[in-house]
This record gives sequence, structure tokens and C-alpha cells, in this order.
Amino acid sequence: MQPAQTAIARAQALLDPSGQGLFSAERLMPYLNIAYSTLRDEGMTMRTITASEAVVVLPAVAPGTRDLGAYVAPGGMLANMAAPLALREKPAGADDGSYTEMARVAELDPALPSETLGVFEWRGGNVYFPGATQAVDLEVRFEQIWPALQSPEQALAAVGIASILGYWTAGLMAVAMREQSLGTQYVAEARHLLFQWLQRQVLDAQAITLRPRPFGSRPGRQWL
Repeated sequence: MQPAQTAIARAQALLDPSGQGLFSAERLMPYLNIAYSTLRDEGMTMRTITASEAVVVLPAVAPGTRDLGAYVAPGGMLANMAAPLALREKPAGADDGSYTEMARVAELDPALPSETLGVFEWRGGNVYFPGATQAVDLEVRFEQIWPALQSPEQALAAVGIASILGYWTAGLMAVAMREQSLGTQYVAEARHLLFQWLQRQVLDAQAITLRPRPFGSRPGRQWL
């Protein structure tokens, strides 16, 4: 991954081609974060934009637990979850071969807790399920939210977006300086680069060759 400094350097070159040091990294960081957030939010339906996937195991989720509010709260193990992709469960402490995949539903049916959770609902930034009569280990695979960039040395969350962010940052800075025409030009170029970047992601995804599913694989799992 490229560091944020790569995007900052591009913005500096666009805004100050003479190299007089008029736009420090510290001055540009707030505008870079606005561009970063906008890029993420506009591409929330594209997993390649949102961020890389992560897998977290929540050990011994207590019996009767009906949501993951404690885990998605700030500071929780799932605080950076943008959206769940798949959940698996097993009795707490059982070996990994005991995992079973949970089904996602649009709306939970009223039901009494059983030994397993079975299904889950994703709503309002939280995961809900009927509850279980026993403690379970829960494996959550999810898209990550891009955190705000804290320093120029921090890595960007996706490959190939430094130039896009450089133009976008320069455009926002130009607008803030009341150079509306220049700002509009830079943001338009950023969106053009973003379109090209998206097209490459689509072509890369279409080039993936799927292999036959192994014998005995779990339903609903895709093997690459």
C-alpha cells in the first residue's frame, strides 16, 4: 500500500508547481481526509473500494446474546466493521471443524432461543440474531471501514488510489482558497481517474477463474 504522503505530494505538485513549500502536509491533511472519506462513501457497494476484508473470532459469546452491540461499539472488536459478509458459529471451545455457517435474513422471525444462533440480520450498523441457550464462538468476516489518516506515513487502504486522492485533495484545497474553477477541474480529474480505477477492478474480478467446489464443502461457500 502507498503512504498518504504519495497523495499529498501529488496535491502539492498541483497546487504549488514552483515548489515554494506553500502547502505543507499538515495543511493538506484535513482536505486529504475529506477526499478519503468521500472516496470510501461513494464506493461503499464496491468491496474493492470500501477496504480489505477481515476475519475476527468472538470467543464465548454469552448465552442469550441477541446482538453484537457491545462488539461494534467504539473500542470493540468489530468497531471498524462496514458490513458483515459471512458469519459462522460453533459451541464455545469446540474445534474449528465444528463451525457451521449462519444464514443472513432480511428480518428475524420471533423465535425462542435454541442451542445455535442459526441466522442473523444486519440492520442499522448492528448484527442481530435470536440468541442461543449455550455460549458460542462466532467467526465474523466483514468489510472494514477506512479509518481517518493520522499522518503522512500511514498506508492508504487500497492500492492505486494515491493519484485520485492527490487530485481530489488539490481540488478541495483550491475551492477553499476560492479558486473555484481550478478546484472543479481537479475534482473532475479525480473522478475520471476513479472511473478508470473502477474499470480495472471490474476487469480484474472478471479474470478470476473459479475452480470446482471440493467434495463435501459447505453450502453457500464459494471456492476460488
